[in-house]
Amino acid sequence: MVRVYGIPGCGPCEIVKMFLAQKGVPFAFMNAREDEEALKKITALAGSPTAGVVLEWDGKTEVIRGVSPATLNAWYARYREKAS
Repeated sequence: MVRVYGIPGCGPCEIVKMFLAQKGVPFAFMNAREDEEALKKITALAGSPTAGVVLEWDGKTEVIRGVSPATLNAWYARYREKAS
């Protein structure tokens, strides 16, 4: 299960969620507007809730900035490596 840390309505967050759904990757969205721990995690790792999308899975945490097909596919390749 991947945890996606972000804020509702954030364009990059929505793109990441759509990407994960299309790839069949199970995920939970951690809403930084409602969850203080999620807000702390994003702020610590990305600088602010609008500076990037934080993904957490299998003990790994990664900040994705500049969401694009290339960055998402690169992340997915790392995710699949770990899952194999």
